[in-house]
Amino acid sequence: MTQLLTEKTAWITGAAGAIGAEVCRRFAEHGARIVLSGRNEAALQEIADTLPASATPLVCVLDITDRKAVDAAAEEILKSNGAIDILVNSTTCPIFADFLDLSDEDWMAVLDAKVLGYMRSSRAVLPHMKKNGGGAIINISGRGGHQPSSPSHLAGSCSNAAVNTLTKGLANIYGPAGIRINAIAPGPVRSPRYDAITLANKKLAGKSSGSQRSGIATANPLGEMSEVGDIADGALYLASDMSRFVTGIVLQVDGGGTACL
Repeated sequence: MTQLLTEKTAWITGAAGAIGAEVCRRFAEHGARIVLSGRNEAALQEIADTLPASATPLVCVLDITDRKAVDAAAEEILKSNGAIDILVNSTTCPIFADFLDLSDEDWMAVLDAKVLGYMRSSRAVLPHMKKNGGGAIINISGRGGHQPSSPSHLAGSCSNAAVNTLTKGLANIYGPAGIRINAIAPGPVRSPRYDAITLANKKLAGKSSGSQRSGIATANPLGEMSEVGDIADGALYLASDMSRFVTGIVLQVDGGGTACL
């Protein structure tokens, strides 16, 4: 198998989540050195232990809402690996509720963990990437950034829309420095997070609780739910030289479920 990321150092934030963990595995398969970050050290270490020794996994425990912690993590990665070639932002905030039940603090928590978190990690790596002659940043947003149809996830959808704008704006600014910045917008992905959103939506609708995935057959033209590996494959494409002339896009990995331009 051709390894697409040999000798590259990839920093994955939110690496303990289902998508972040799969990105770590996929990138490791393709020769990257992997840095995993998030708040849950035990979960991060468990994922790191599954990676090949060639990935030289480095666990950085940090709170993405803390600028000093993010900057310190970037410095630690540079000291350990000498470079940050790829950044994948995959943090989330699990707050799902009716619009009228969301407090100002809930809204700020979602925005702080995602769009502002992505801003902080990008700000921490961009000076190095610029000095190093280039790099790649991949931001995981979501279909709700275009199509906010989940009633319990409006705060997250607004944050995803901001992530998409941040992505395009940074791509425009840093393209001349050889830094490609793109986003991936998944639709429903088979994961514990999707189960939590489904449960919240059913409670809002007054239906029985559970993690039944109703409506997936009609949610997109392909008639099925995506797997975390589908998102990781998209990230691999955007991180590798296969996408050397691609920047500022939002890649919809949703089976064609986004019905807008």
